[in-house]
Amino acid sequence: MFAPRIQAVMDKVDGLRTQVNDHWQIPREEALLLAQLVQLGRCTSICEIGTSYGFSTLHLAAATQPLGGHVDTFDLNPKKVSAATEHLKQAGLIDCVSLHQGDARTLVAQVTPRRPYDFAFIDATKEQSMAYLDALLPKLAPRAVLATDNTSTHAAELADFVARLRALPRARSCQVSVGNGFELTILG
Repeated sequence: MFAPRIQAVMDKVDGLRTQVNDHWQIPREEALLLAQLVQLGRCTSICEIGTSYGFSTLHLAAATQPLGGHVDTFDLNPKKVSAATEHLKQAGLIDCVSLHQGDARTLVAQVTPRRPYDFAFIDATKEQSMAYLDALLPKLAPRAVLATDNTSTHAAELADFVARLRALPRARSCQVSVGNGFELTILG
């Protein structure tokens, strides 16, 4: 699905699961499904909240790059933003990604995307999910895809958030049992 250079970096970053104790990245099958959703939806303006070492970022960028798309990704940890930057450079994807280091609750509200986001992925501090959504909603295109990670593994913690997603106007939302489980919300 991906060019050998990109796949090699994805494999390297995926290997961090066994090398560091703060990898916090989605499973491979979930990353592949997100990339397929980006391609199927021809999504070109992507917001990712929670970069970590860039595993999901690599997938999102690789999926949107052929479409001329762009990813804005946000993470609080400067070490992880630096590592993700290097991984994106190694994969040749850095030109289609803007990495933002800081609190996504405020940074997302401050960033003006090139185009309204037609795809968003939330995978950061779970108790802050409502605040991420509040910052993100005004930045979304009229038709947008929103994927929220860990809705199976952190079901109780994210129950109110999932209920809010499902109550959004013009929203169709369901649980997807792939990887950590994620809520897939289609707006529009």
